[in-house]
Amino acid sequence: MKPGWCLRVLLMLLCLLSSAAPAGAEDALARIQRKGELEIGLEGTFPPYSLMAAGQLQGFEVDFGRALAAQVGVAARFQTISWIHMLDSLTAGRVDVVINQVVATTERSRKFDFSIPYTYSGLQMVVRKADLTRFRGAADLAGAHVGVGAGTNYEQWLRANAPQAHIHLYHDDLVKYDGLRRGEVDAIVINRLAAFNLMLTTHGELVASGRMLAREDACVTMRKGSPELLSAVNRAIGSLRRDGTLMALSRKWFKADITSPPD
Repeated sequence: MKPGWCLRVLLMLLCLLSSAAPAGAEDALARIQRKGELEIGLEGTFPPYSLMAAGQLQGFEVDFGRALAAQVGVAARFQTISWIHMLDSLTAGRVDVVINQVVATTERSRKFDFSIPYTYSGLQMVVRKADLTRFRGAADLAGAHVGVGAGTNYEQWLRANAPQAHIHLYHDDLVKYDGLRRGEVDAIVINRLAAFNLMLTTHGELVASGRMLAREDACVTMRKGSPELLSAVNRAIGSLRRDGTLMALSRKWFKADITSPPD
């Protein structure tokens, strides 16, 4: 084969390889900036982190998601997804990130990338006011009926630390709260800050009991393999912390600082 023909064949092969490159080869950050939107998955039923009020999606993580997207130079677009399908939706590419109090467990870190934390909280037991003295710690849950979100780190913690509890799995936070109120379960294990909000909204009918069961730091969750997006999100969180935005949102929704690392 003549040298000229060799060169032409080589160029044709390069063109074919280039055209066969997968559509997903474009960096996630570049794709998000090109379309001008950051698609964010959250529950929308997890007050005060996210909730529907007066027909509008509101909450700490809604405001945080908008501020985060603005830092990246795009608009925020939210999709409300039940927790049981949340991370699968992220894997399938239906959302770009999840902002829903997700904790970076060892198992999840094999599948996803996690930002630096944006809130610091923990696991908290909540009971009816009449049962406040009955339940003070994990040992008191033996033999009790305990409600928890299905597929959450709360469920994992319960199975590891209260193996004799009768665990009831819920797919919706509001249904879980109502289950406790109606006596379907004796206690629930939820996010500590959500527990304090629940005390306020139920006027003390449901109360946080005992000390924080375990610490949890919430991170923005992304698909693996997008280092530019991960870096951009981390820079955005750092900027929002330095300029006081995170603190302001924390005070707005919790009347307290939930965004600074504990001492």
